Amino acid sequence: MNGWLDPTTVGNFNRTVTNDVRTSLTLEELPSGIPGAVPPNMDDLRLIIEEHPISAGDTLAVEINELRQRQIPYQVQAQVALPGYVNLPLVGRVQAAGLTVPEFEEDLVEAIRERDVLLDPEVTVNPLFLQRATYSVFGIGVSASSDSPLRAGTFPIRRPDLRILEAINQVGGLNEFVTEVFIFRSDPPPKPVAESPVKESKTTESDAGSGRTTREQELIEAVAPEVKKDPAPQRKDDIPEALEPDPTQPYIFVNKEFVPNPAYSGPRAEIATAPPDGPMGTVAPAFNWSQIAGDTSYRVLVVPAESLRNGDPDANIYIRAGDVIRIFSGEIGVYYVMGQVNRVGTFRFELEKITLKSAIAAAGGLSSLAWPDRCTVYRRLGQREQMIQVNLDRIFAGLDPDFTIKRGDIINVGTHPFAPFLEIVRGLTLPNPVSNVGYSFTYARNFADIDSFSVRTNPHNEPDLFPRLFP
Repeated sequence: MNGWLDPTTVGNFNRTVTNDVRTSLTLEELPSGIPGAVPPNMDDLRLIIEEHPISAGDTLAVEINELRQRQIPYQVQAQVALPGYVNLPLVGRVQAAGLTVPEFEEDLVEAIRERDVLLDPEVTVNPLFLQRATYSVFGIGVSASSDSPLRAGTFPIRRPDLRILEAINQVGGLNEFVTEVFIFRSDPPPKPVAESPVKESKTTESDAGSGRTTREQELIEAVAPEVKKDPAPQRKDDIPEALEPDPTQPYIFVNKEFVPNPAYSGPRAEIATAPPDGPMGTVAPAFNWSQIAGDTSYRVLVVPAESLRNGDPDANIYIRAGDVIRIFSGEIGVYYVMGQVNRVGTFRFELEKITLKSAIAAAGGLSSLAWPDRCTVYRRLGQREQMIQVNLDRIFAGLDPDFTIKRGDIINVGTHPFAPFLEIVRGLTLPNPVSNVGYSFTYARNFADIDSFSVRTNPHNEPDLFPRLFP
């Protein structure tokens, strides 16, 4: 424990220690990054070529040959209106939203032909900007090339083989500040596996006793079909509250609510409910909220920026339509160091993570009046501030793990009433020609003039009483 005697020489000089660097100090701190993020899987490295549907706000390049003049093609950049149609001269409104570009091209040809505009129209439609075929980028970063801010926004996917590294380079690139790249991705629902219909086997008790197989029974039924008996009539007691069910209705109204009709044998709707006080004989419309919201699975992917910079092919995944990319950088901003250090002030984060020991070293180390056991870190937690007490002596000695400093942290190194006395003791006992008087006292005692302690000077400095007497 060197810090007790001399705080300027804290540390462990006897053994090798390996500790983890903590990223948080208390349980109230939010974890760094995005919770629930997962690394990419093999599907994210698979190239998918698909046609994206047209939506409102998209821009299409439409060319119709001889629409207005003979042997002159009519060209226009048409924007899909909010209701989802495209308005063209002499043709009118043609619905485009929800269709792919080839489908809209076919519908436009049919509309021109049905409206007697052209007998044999030649139509070409090219997408200029599709809302569905875009990706977005946001976050904090600096371009490695021109030191300009990262350009956030929404950008079109012009090729199906666009990868994430190329997509980020188009908007500014990655520098050493960036630590992770997060991708918010909405995957389409998995396609249901078609199950092969299995014919139910018809086996009676007599068949089971005779040992007949299912195939044999089917052949017997094909030759002499079994006479099906009518089902037993339903008892009156099974029908709720004296309402005679109509066999054609799937639901009946009983006790101010709709219940399944026991006499109905046809298919029923998935959801059929009504308010308790609704009118009799009215069924509320059925809503499939999963279909309205969209059947998609949502994932958050995390890709280490160092892997992208090093050219790892497993990290350079393909961009999908609708991806939102967040550039996650390390701490950018300033932190503050005050108290018993040799240089107090404001310090900026550089290209590497700053830990508590790094912050003390950047401040010039501890002063002679510092007390390493007394150090407070002020950390902001939203609208609150937390005071965290740490022991610099144990951290520098390797007994406690170091931790990273975050933006806005204030490091205050304290002192002790006994610290000035220890400084005097160190000045008298420990030679140090830089900061204390121990070495100066030793030098003065051995080499200073006598008049440093009295009025006499050193003998070799006194004038010679008999000049030139001795050669």
